Amino acid sequence: MKKNFKTLRSQISLGFIFTSYLCSFAAMGEEAKEERPNFIIFYTDDQGYGDTSVPMMKDRPELAKKIYRTPHLERMAKEGMRFSNAYSPAPTCTPSRISLQFGKTTAKTKVMTVHDVMAKKNGVDLRNHKGMAEFVKEADPNYVTAHFGKGMTTRRMDDIGYDISDNIDDIKEGNGNFHGDWLSIKNRKPIPDDDPKRVFSLTKKSVDFINTQAQVNKPFFLMVSHYAVHVKHAALEETIKKYQTGNIPRKDAMYAALIEHLDDSLGAMLKALDDNGIADNTYVIFTSDNGGGHGGNPNLQGGKAKMMEGGLRVPTVVRGPGIPANSQCDVPIVQYDFLATLHELSGNPNPLPEDIDGGSLVDVFKNGNAGKVERNTPFLVFHYPYYAGVPISVIRLGDYKFMRQLNTGETRLHNVATDMGEEKNLIDSMPEKAAEMDKLLENYVKRVGAWDIEDVYAERLGELKKRLKSDSSENAKVNAQIERTKANQANKKWL
Repeated sequence: MKKNFKTLRSQISLGFIFTSYLCSFAAMGEEAKEERPNFIIFYTDDQGYGDTSVPMMKDRPELAKKIYRTPHLERMAKEGMRFSNAYSPAPTCTPSRISLQFGKTTAKTKVMTVHDVMAKKNGVDLRNHKGMAEFVKEADPNYVTAHFGKGMTTRRMDDIGYDISDNIDDIKEGNGNFHGDWLSIKNRKPIPDDDPKRVFSLTKKSVDFINTQAQVNKPFFLMVSHYAVHVKHAALEETIKKYQTGNIPRKDAMYAALIEHLDDSLGAMLKALDDNGIADNTYVIFTSDNGGGHGGNPNLQGGKAKMMEGGLRVPTVVRGPGIPANSQCDVPIVQYDFLATLHELSGNPNPLPEDIDGGSLVDVFKNGNAGKVERNTPFLVFHYPYYAGVPISVIRLGDYKFMRQLNTGETRLHNVATDMGEEKNLIDSMPEKAAEMDKLLENYVKRVGAWDIEDVYAERLGELKKRLKSDSSENAKVNAQIERTKANQANKKWL
């Protein structure tokens, strides 16, 4: 029988969702020996720094666009902490998602772009990297871990510590972008109109999971990785009409409606925590996998696939035990810090491996700007040798961000605490600071064996040339891709 997800959305809004999923775990219902906190990571796709109704700086309302309505995230911000300087590991999805799971920079995981030709050529093996969920279960085997939604094609989610996952069987197909548009990618069977980007079905799975674990008194770690708001955008027609007033184009109204659907999803999970009486013992992390891909970011340059702040800085709000209500933290954090954070909060007694780049955020959760993040790598690194865009390598140390354009070697230095729009280049006025950060970045990239941009271009062009065949109708398309790659290789821009 076909599920009516318009009805489901109403049920989500009202909280009338009953547990019907994963009942097999009810048999695991013996009481845990000690109370452990629960964790939810609510991960959105391509949602920019300003794509909510919550400004990430409380005194700067212009950082949030007025068109968006996210009352449930507003509630989270009032009950928890917003982060003004939170970063995704990369400006695109695949490298960010992998970096988050393993607590390491993209330079170290060696998956730095979406279609990473170097990783493909060299057979990057992520099996020697231990995942976030594995560290949680190591703290206490009673933890039940689940991942719903967009995964990664490099490894199955149930192979990195998740007990439950909707990762489809064919790892080559994976739970990638298109899985949010098609029920069957191979047969091009579309997602029903009443479940745009699978928002409501992912919500139902997640809420059912929360209800089940609460009933059997099991601590849990849930990561819900939404396909929204990645293109192609989709939303319920009645919600689109709410926003399509005045001169607002339909595409902008649809995007705003999809953001509302995401917020409804967050609200349903918060309500499930309340209804089960476990909200006070649950950490909820809301964030996005990279900067915005729709309409730019207020006060920031660039967006998705760009290494300026608009591509890397993302909306992030955290609520949980010990986190001060209605607080703001300006300490720079990055998503590969989440592994070390969950490691500490779950009570894992074992030391973190030395190759973890991220550090625990527990101190800043408790103390905000007075807190510190201790990392094995005491600076943030974003290495992006991308053949289809502008290749840039970045380091952030304290308030300063140093960037090197990999095609030209040109450099920039910005104080992004006072100049988040990256308008004033300090290279000439602060040569010693620039040299210090340049050396740190160069040494790190070399030490971890990160891919070099010239090798990336060579591999990409070689891959394309192999696809050329004397009688192929695809040759014109492939030749166009070759020319685009060569043009990117000559690109001297920053955006």
